Amino acid sequence: MASTLDFIIIGIFGLSLLAVGFYASYKIKNNTDFALAGRNIKFPLLLGTLIGTSIGAASTLGKAGKAYEIGIALFLATIAYAVGLFLFGLMAPAIHRAKIWNVPDALFLRYGSGVRLVFAITMLLSVTALFGTQLIATGLAITSVMTDINVTYQQAIIAAGVIMVIYTILGGLLAVAYTDLIQTIVMLVAIGIILPAYIVSDLGIDLTISYLAPPEDNFWGGLTPIYIVSIVIIDLLFSLIDPSLWQRAAAAKNPQVIRKAMFVTSGVYAYWSLVIVFLGTMASHILPELASSSGSVDAAIPELILLYMPVGLKGLCLAAMIAIMMSTADTALLIAGTCYSRDIYSPLNPAANDATLLKVTRVVIIVIGLLGIVFALNMQNIFELVLLSTAIFVSGAFVPTMAALFWSKATKLGAIISSSVAGISVIVLYGLKISGLLPNYIEPIIVSISLSLVLMIVVSHITYNPKSATLRLLDISGDKSQKQGC
Repeated sequence: MASTLDFIIIGIFGLSLLAVGFYASYKIKNNTDFALAGRNIKFPLLLGTLIGTSIGAASTLGKAGKAYEIGIALFLATIAYAVGLFLFGLMAPAIHRAKIWNVPDALFLRYGSGVRLVFAITMLLSVTALFGTQLIATGLAITSVMTDINVTYQQAIIAAGVIMVIYTILGGLLAVAYTDLIQTIVMLVAIGIILPAYIVSDLGIDLTISYLAPPEDNFWGGLTPIYIVSIVIIDLLFSLIDPSLWQRAAAAKNPQVIRKAMFVTSGVYAYWSLVIVFLGTMASHILPELASSSGSVDAAIPELILLYMPVGLKGLCLAAMIAIMMSTADTALLIAGTCYSRDIYSPLNPAANDATLLKVTRVVIIVIGLLGIVFALNMQNIFELVLLSTAIFVSGAFVPTMAALFWSKATKLGAIISSSVAGISVIVLYGLKISGLLPNYIEPIIVSISLSLVLMIVVSHITYNPKSATLRLLDISGDKSQKQGC
């Protein structure tokens, strides 16, 4: 049970986030300052916000809950995102030099305005679901430790959502970056080092190792090979088109800073993934009745915190847990707001000035915040929800985006058909899978990505015209991109 001191620590942490938002708000002069912090984020701040954003609800509570069910082998299935972060580090300098804000921006540069609008809408739906899953995780974390003061799941979600919306509206990316840095330090120390040390100290080395060993006859804990491949594909491909990473690439002070920060983030994420799978696996032995008693194995880490951490450190760990969700949720809000104002509102209202765009961005953040709260109040199962929303986004966006960057013969029609068919197919297939009508050997993401790639190649070859062909984004300089409206 959490003590009064623990609650005070959590309260101070929440107030500090609001204070950072108010501080950053005085530095916001235009929409670029709000969305990209003036394109001047330096290495320490950039690293903190990259790590804080990469480590969210799915990669913490969701992954721990899945490890509770699967075991230590889950680490191998989920390490692909760390590999993707490294690969994005190789690609990020080109995004920075081209002054691209986000994925719809990139598609506009290569394919034109129609494609940009379609992908902007898709991205809005995806990040709304992402924000909602962070709230679900926050609600689980808070209610796990505040049962003695009768804080309900619904109250926790609403309170957390309001705090996130307020400081994001006030300070934009600068506020998000500062709070991410604070949150990253707290969670890496508290959850990444102190909590595992207490568990190992209590259990001893030998018992810890025995708990980690996967069953001799079931190494993958019941996961099928095709499901493992689907997780790897989703994590790896999503990391290359993750809207939060593209935004950070645009906001970095220079290309060298974003490259270095991405490489370090990749290593930290791999370590974090190992720690979280370790904690989930330990919880399956230490708290064998967790699923039936709490209603969700996603509460594994909060329950371990309550069980092992002393007063004071318990509050620090719980604050870190809340920070994990907030660091990804605030980014989702910011991306949603800037995506709408820049990629949907601005093209439809070309005469809108910067002050109007900034106002629209803030209003949309409020709307997405409310929708995310409604989503969180009606949904559960963090890992699978994030996997589903990510799969839909990856299916529709990955191939056209990579073609825009690297393939000289990519065409607008190829992008539209590739994206549309892949997006529809993955939704239909997931519907069949949920209904139990899809064979176990078929994974929706594998089918949809294959369709997307084949259609992109075939349609682009048919419709390619050298006279009207556009440059690969890899070949666009900063000056060139500015002339094209970016």
